[in-house]
Amino acid sequence: MKEIYLDQPQVMQVRDALPLPNIQHGEVKIKLLYGGICGSDLSVYKGRLPHAQYPLRPGHEIVGEVIESRAEHIKPGGRIVVTPNTFCGQCEFCLKGKPNICKEKQSIGITCDGGFAEEIIIHSRYCLPIPDELSDEAAVLIEPLSVIVHGIKQINIQPGMRVLVVGCGTEGLLASALAHHVGGNVTAIDINANKLALLQSFDDIILGHPMDIVGETFDIVIEAAGTKQSVESCFSHLKPGGELLLIGITPEATIPVAQVVRNEQKVVGSIIYEFPADFQTSVSYLLEETFDPTIFISKIKPFYDYEEAYQMALSGNYAKIVLQFKGAVVS
Repeated sequence: MKEIYLDQPQVMQVRDALPLPNIQHGEVKIKLLYGGICGSDLSVYKGRLPHAQYPLRPGHEIVGEVIESRAEHIKPGGRIVVTPNTFCGQCEFCLKGKPNICKEKQSIGITCDGGFAEEIIIHSRYCLPIPDELSDEAAVLIEPLSVIVHGIKQINIQPGMRVLVVGCGTEGLLASALAHHVGGNVTAIDINANKLALLQSFDDIILGHPMDIVGETFDIVIEAAGTKQSVESCFSHLKPGGELLLIGITPEATIPVAQVVRNEQKVVGSIIYEFPADFQTSVSYLLEETFDPTIFISKIKPFYDYEEAYQMALSGNYAKIVLQFKGAVVS
């Protein structure tokens, strides 16, 4: 069995994995089908996440086929997706239904071994079976889409509202598509025209450079770029009474408090998702014929071509780069 392994920042290899142990009660063994490369995977690769633990196996956006199960609700032969964030189920946040901010949370592929291997074992509490009618390509987007599902739950997009999405990486693209799907009049901006081009099939999403919207204001602003400058720019585009959703992460930014208070504006941060509820909602959206974000999968590469795949993802000129494990053979 092969796995991708990150010995230290920017030192990655495909290697023989250690034999897996026998699975225990409540666990499942899966054969990986696809694994998406996420922005946090790139940060781990570059050594820019202080809490990342090396060496480790990267990867967390995964879909796999169950080959062995010791969990009653998960059967061999079915497919599952995985929430990569563990939770204790006992802290005050878990008991309030917010496992996404669990005090004991660990993140696979960041603080412990992740999923980029031909076979892995994981506890069934972190697995969601997916319906047969959902394609593997759609399924690999469940985890990143759930980030947007969770965020949009915290704001109030009504049909006809003007929605601005700042930053068109994968999460920004998914935010644009979902805000449009629920009835928003969406404008998406990015400094990279290659990313904006991925939204061209949406005839009524307005695309542009940040300089194209100087002076315009919106009911809803979704920040998905994660830079100090992009966060601060959002406030100049927020209507009185408007809502700003922060999904991108930057260490700090200046907030115009007087503006927010005097205009009764809402600023909300959103981190990952609530499992399994947000994953189940993502599956429901992906099963709708009128919502197909698989157009944001720019390239699917065999996992042994990980170097090229990571360089493509690092270039910033693509949306989702996916590693294919099913049927990929490396000697």
